[in-house]
Amino acid sequence: MEASHHTSNLDPSSVLGFGSALALLDSTEEVARLLTGALRSMGLADLQAVILTGTDGEAPCVLGSTGTHPLPDPVVDELRHGLPFDDAADEGTAPSSRRVAVPAESALAAQGIDRLATARLGTLDQEFGVAVAGLVEGHTHTPLEQSSLQMMAAQTSMALHRIELDQERASQAEALRESEARYRELYENAPVAYVSATAEGEIRMANRRATELFDVPETALVGRSIPNFCADTPKGREAGRRLEERLRSGAPVRDDEVELCRLDGTRIWVSLTMRPIEADDDRNDRLIMMVDVTERRRMQAALREARDELEDRVNARTAELEQANERLEQRTQRLKALRNIDQAILAAESPEEIASATLRRIRRIVPFTRASVSVIDWEADRAHVLATRQDDEVLAGGTTMPLDDFYMTNALRAGETDVIPDLADRPHSGTAETVQDLGVRSVLCIPMTVGEDLMGILKVGRAQPDAFTDMDHRVGAELATHLAIALRQARLQGRVEARTTELEQANERLAHQAHRLRTLRNIDQAILAAESPEEIATVAIRRVRDILPYKSATVTDADWDTGTARVLAAEDNVLDPPATLPLEEIYLSDALRAGETEVLSRADYAPVPEAQARMDEMGLQSILCVPMVVEDEVIGIVHVGRSQPDAFTDDDWRIGRELADHMAVALRQSRLLEEVQTQREQLEERVQERTEELESFTYSVSHDLRTPLRAIDGYTRILKEDHADQLGEEGQRLLNVVYESAQTMGTLIDDLLTLSRLGRHEMTHGTIDMEALARETIDEVRRAHDVAAETFNLAALPDAAGDRSMLRHVFSNLFSNAVKFTQNEDSPQIDVHGEVRDGTCVYAVNDNGVGFAPARAEELFRVFERAHEADAFEGTGVGLAVVERIVRRHDGRAWAEGREGEGASFFFSLPPPEAAS
Repeated sequence: MEASHHTSNLDPSSVLGFGSALALLDSTEEVARLLTGALRSMGLADLQAVILTGTDGEAPCVLGSTGTHPLPDPVVDELRHGLPFDDAADEGTAPSSRRVAVPAESALAAQGIDRLATARLGTLDQEFGVAVAGLVEGHTHTPLEQSSLQMMAAQTSMALHRIELDQERASQAEALRESEARYRELYENAPVAYVSATAEGEIRMANRRATELFDVPETALVGRSIPNFCADTPKGREAGRRLEERLRSGAPVRDDEVELCRLDGTRIWVSLTMRPIEADDDRNDRLIMMVDVTERRRMQAALREARDELEDRVNARTAELEQANERLEQRTQRLKALRNIDQAILAAESPEEIASATLRRIRRIVPFTRASVSVIDWEADRAHVLATRQDDEVLAGGTTMPLDDFYMTNALRAGETDVIPDLADRPHSGTAETVQDLGVRSVLCIPMTVGEDLMGILKVGRAQPDAFTDMDHRVGAELATHLAIALRQARLQGRVEARTTELEQANERLAHQAHRLRTLRNIDQAILAAESPEEIATVAIRRVRDILPYKSATVTDADWDTGTARVLAAEDNVLDPPATLPLEEIYLSDALRAGETEVLSRADYAPVPEAQARMDEMGLQSILCVPMVVEDEVIGIVHVGRSQPDAFTDDDWRIGRELADHMAVALRQSRLLEEVQTQREQLEERVQERTEELESFTYSVSHDLRTPLRAIDGYTRILKEDHADQLGEEGQRLLNVVYESAQTMGTLIDDLLTLSRLGRHEMTHGTIDMEALARETIDEVRRAHDVAAETFNLAALPDAAGDRSMLRHVFSNLFSNAVKFTQNEDSPQIDVHGEVRDGTCVYAVNDNGVGFAPARAEELFRVFERAHEADAFEGTGVGLAVVERIVRRHDGRAWAEGREGEGASFFFSLPPPEAAS
């Protein structure tokens, strides 16, 4: 073994560099390879290895080298199974300097290693593996090297722990991303900035207002930590820490003003509100609402700076600053009121609740005498008042009026705010006149639009003329925008709920249909399992009751030739099957005879008193009569009776029709099957008789041919032994041809006798050790053909059920064939293996011989069929026919696969051992 070091050139900075390199890796195997490389490069080991603990039952992974060479496989196997060597160190020594002696018989000793130093890789509660530093004889670790080894093991453990944590975090992040789409529609169009974040602060999604707030697309926000946006100032860091703590604990945050730093470096102030939300996938996310208060904060900062800079003139500027503060306070109050309105809108569910919640809160920022929120139905040309806010009940919520009475100017239709300065200055009628009588002088009319869709009007009335300022216009327009979005969402929600209701109803119908289909499928399966017409009718009529309830039911088979009807099955009926009635007693109308379904009442059975009497006895008022039709022929009738008149629905008709169609086909097939069974039994008797005759004939012919064949064989032997010198060269050749032909004829007769005996052989079934039988047959074939032992490769074979003596013929023929067709190969190879497939034992004999054309695979099992010319390979063409006959008698199958020049594979299947019991 080439040693990796002889003297240590350890540099402490190398250990530090090793730790830095670990931080760049993200794979456990890369970390292990870096550790072994570091052990080698620092001269800490002649053999260096890392044994990583396997997970989920997997074997440990071993990485490393001996010097500059890869670890030999025996060393890898030995390390993978642990280090079962005695600790040769003194008990008083530190774990890092323990010496593990290597036994002389181990694979490590074969590499020149006589002791090991090991270091555990893991944390307090987790095992990652072991680091192994092997030393050749005469080398020891210095205290510095021992400390370095332990330090590198600790750094490696931390790196492995980090990689595992990174993988867990990546998995959690992937799971979190899957739920982003659920929340997108809910707040995409919200009037304030919303982001959804994990408990760790990672942003999962953001709405349009959030992207506008941060001035970046959503993709730039998703995945970033929301606390990381806090400004890098003492207060900002404190706010970030406080926000992280609230995110982890789920404690709500309300109106916390935080300075954030955008990605482009600009800073903004937001009023931040956070609350936990329950996700459908049981993960606790955090919903964060942010309102931009940068302008207010800037003004406050500017004010403070002005106070600091103009301290000498504070008295002169006091009044101006107080006014500025008052305006600022008003704006702040307005923003808070708008935020409260937004929250109330988000909490409301119906359009009426949204309108009422808005009007209750609007008075704080837009004082009014009367106010209303109305939506417009353009198709009906009417306006519907969702909510009002006043001291009387005139024009209360729920009022509907024509648009002509609703004051709709062209400006409002165009989506522009309109104002009526003084109702007293212009003549009005209808609603306007009523409002004026109630003390309203001026009205601010603000359209609620989403895109180009005018949804309704927000009207605010005051008792003074010209009472609305530009600020009122702006605040009213913002309120109207929020209302329009909320109403649009409520309308969409209503549509979704209506669609949900429709889908639930559709699901109920589908469930009913599925139940009916399952019942019909069960009926079909029961019909297929039934054997007689009576059994078919009985199982069908019993099972259909679940989807076609009845008080009484019968299935009747009609015989038009004899004019009789045979009751195949009956449930809760006075007729007990089997019963035969004249057709005149079961009322067959012209419609039924024509194959049409109909419902008959008691009065319809008046022409047949016997049938009417049976109805009275069973208390039936209506009967669904469904003919069973096959190829335009009515072969019977299904009768389903109920105790109420007109009791059958269209769905009952459809179910009855489907049942009758299925039963008609099944009954016809049952009749045909009985006829086929009878014909098959007769045919089997004829085939058996013919087979016995053919086998007897084959045996007799083969036996009788032996006498003249023995004479030919004897005389040719005499000529060859006693008179060969009297024959010329051609004569001797012809004599040899006669002799060889006689031998071939004898072999052929033997094969034919074997084939004929198979039909008369009495089989003895039992469990067969196929592996032992194959081994015995291989020994016989090897001795008979002088084949080397390494030619055959026998794998484990499953046991089977069958006749052992007959199956010996199968193996013998297949092995002899394989030997014959591999005799010209330099390295002949015959593989024998088996397996259990779908409860059947399958065996295969593969060879690397001359093979055969795939098109001839099926012909090979016929008598006298040969894959090659007779002069190329000896044989009679009967052996594979014997194989096929024996396997077929065992209820198995034989087949072959191969290609010319690429070898051949012969397969056969047998029953499993349990079939022998």
